[in-house]
Order: sequence, then structure tokens, then C-alpha cells
Amino acid sequence: MELQLKAKLENIFKAKNFTDSKSGEVTEGKWQLNFIELVEGEEGSQMVMHKVSIPEDKVSQYKDKIGSLITIPVKAFVNKGKLGFYGI
Repeated sequence: MELQLKAKLENIFKAKNFTDSKSGEVTEGKWQLNFIELVEGEEGSQMVMHKVSIPEDKVSQYKDKIGSLITIPVKAFVNKGKLGFYGI
């Protein structure tokens, strides 16, 4: 099953490298797409930032689309009870 995420692209950045505290192994940071979701509630609205990691070979597809509404194929995962997405 493939999911499609449709949202306004706010930013693209490369995350910092991660160093495993036990082994010292360094994992290169992944490219991330930033989206802002407007969540309406009883007390007003809240802007929530979402990040979606993408493979490095897909970065060029999105560099010139900042500020635009885009559709990206994603897969979902749950981490510590929160739903997240990563680009495929």
C-alpha cells in the first residue's frame, strides 16, 4: 500500500549526523522536508511542524518547490506512540 502526503513545502534541510554513544559509529544525517499543518481546536488554531525524511536522490525533485503545494509518496511508522512518515 502506498500513501500520498499533500501539503505546502516550507523548507528542505539535511539533519545532523548521529553518533551512536556505545559504538561511536557515525550515521550520516538524512534529508528532511518540512511541512506546517494548521490544527484547529476549541481554544484556537495551532501550527504544527512536520518533518518527512527523503532519500538523497530525491532532493533535487523538491528544491525548487519550496512554498508550493506538493504531493509526495510516503510510508508510515509509529514511534513512541506518534505517527510519522518517510518519503519513498
